Parts: sequence; structure tokens; C-alpha cells
Amino acid sequence: MFSFMIFGYVWFLQTCLIRCNENSTAVIRFSVPEDHHICLPCGGFDRSNVVWTHQDREVLVTKQGSYETNEDRQRYRLLSDGGLCLLQLDDSDDGKYHCNQRLVAELQVLTGRDFLVSAGRTLLIPCSRSAKHKQRWFHRRGGGRQETIFTRFRNGTVKPEREGSRLSFGNNALQIQDLQPEDAGEYHCNRVLQGRVTVLTVHPEPTSIQTSSSTPSTSAVENTALLMVAVGGLGLMILLTTGVCVLLISMKCRKKKKYRYEAAQRHEDTELQPWKTSSGAAEAETAESPTLPEETIHYAALGHQNWRERPSRTPPDQDQNHVIYSSVITRPAV
Repeated sequence: MFSFMIFGYVWFLQTCLIRCNENSTAVIRFSVPEDHHICLPCGGFDRSNVVWTHQDREVLVTKQGSYETNEDRQRYRLLSDGGLCLLQLDDSDDGKYHCNQRLVAELQVLTGRDFLVSAGRTLLIPCSRSAKHKQRWFHRRGGGRQETIFTRFRNGTVKPEREGSRLSFGNNALQIQDLQPEDAGEYHCNRVLQGRVTVLTVHPEPTSIQTSSSTPSTSAVENTALLMVAVGGLGLMILLTTGVCVLLISMKCRKKKKYRYEAAQRHEDTELQPWKTSSGAAEAETAESPTLPEETIHYAALGHQNWRERPSRTPPDQDQNHVIYSSVITRPAV
């Protein structure tokens, strides 16, 4: 029973944590050049039922069990984990993307070679050469010399050339997370210019923020409520466990007391004590049978007697102390 209570409590906490994680899905703000592609994560835990919408109006892809609908299979592809891949991006793909009514991504489609991007976003710069070839990325600031910043080998392994770099390789492009002013400049792949980046710092936008439906105050309230539920559940479990332990101990003590009482009763019913008759009674018995010597042993049973079970054994001369007198006469064989 105790194990079942612990299992139920852990399952309840796990469900609450999963629900909180679902409500606090991060919104990723991407800036991607046109004609490239990008895959957006759904961020939920139910992969069997997925609905992707653009600008909270247009339904792009849906999935219910094994049934799937796709508005344009040339431009949208649904992943097995519920993610959505946008192919051949153009201006119409700008905007917010929701998965199961949760805002998960905000996309900016860049045109040309001059990229104007706000600080804090995630910028993708694809290489014009095939991804099957080795890619060596260079960065040059304001007419300075080129600096090697990233290398991707043909086998898919990567090597960031900067320590503590925010550079990575994803969606078949160089990915710069949390864009900063020092990231401005020209970017070259294998000595070929891929784009000029200008970073806007007037209103920096974080790469990942909480969903609009989950403000900081709401998150704080949810965390506080979850903590209170956890503490209350733990206290209730402790009280129930204590009550069960007290009940078991009480039952055990009651059984022991009952056994001791029954043992004492049996001992009182069977206890015998020797006693002697008066000399006159002994002499009279001797005079009546002089030829057969005999020995007489007397016993007295003390304590409370169960007269209802043994009414025939009640002696006629019983005194007020409830003493039973018994005699055993032994005679030698003739």
C-alpha cells in the first residue's frame, strides 16, 4: 500500500511537470535567407495529433494518428517528431508559427545579400556550395582581414574556431545564435561571399522567449501552485502513512493483550495448591479401614473459576474466596 501511494504521488508530480513544460515552450526567432529551408520543432509531447498554423490563421499541416493533411507537399514536410520543415522560403513565409495552438517560432525571411537583423535572433547563412563538400567559414569586420570562424568537414563533423562561440551548423547552414553587434560584417564560405550582416540594437529581440500565453507572472503563479500541490501531497502522504502505522501497532498490541489475558485465564483454571485436612478427619478414615493403608493428597485451586462451564464440580463447602478443594486417595495394590 505504501509503495502504491509513492508511485501515485510520483506519477502526479511527473504529469504536472510535463504539463508545465508544455506551457513554457520557447519561441525561437529565426532569420533565414529566401530560397533556403528550415525545420521548426513542435515542442509538445503528443506526436500523434499535430496541427501547424501560420499567423494563427492558415492551417498548413495536420496529423491525427495515421491520417495526415498537407496544404502543399512541395513546400511543407511533416517530421516524425511533429516538427515542420519549410522548403524554398519566400516573403510569404514571414510571421509566426503555431503548433497545437502554441507559438513556437517567429520567422523572418531575408532577401538579397545584405541582411538587416535585430540583435538576439538566430541567423542562418547557407553556403552556396553543396553540403557534401568541406565548408570553411570566414568573418571579416569593416574592411579588416578575414578570420576563420567555423569548419564543417565532409563527414559531417564540425569544428568551431572560436572559443565560447555561438556558432553551430544546423538546417544545412551556418547558424549564429543570439546575434550580437560584434557579429556584424561579411561572411564567406570557402572564400565566396555569402552575405553582409548588419545588426540592429535599438530594440534587441531575444532568440528564445516564453510564449505569449505564458507571461513571467503566469509562470511564477504556476510554479508556486505546483510547489504548493507538491508540499500538500507530501504532507497528506505522510499523514496517511502515520495513520496506517498507528493502526497496525494498535492492532498488534491489542492482539498481544488478548493472548496474555487468555493465558492468564487458563493458568488460573488449572492452578492447584496442596492442603491438609484436620487430624480428626484423618483418624476417622484410619479407623474405618485399618487393614488397607492408604495415602491422601489434597489440592486447592485458587483464583476466579468458570462455574458456568463446570457446575458439577462446584464443592458444596465452597467459601467466599472461591477455593476448590480436591482430594486424591492412593491405595497399594492387594
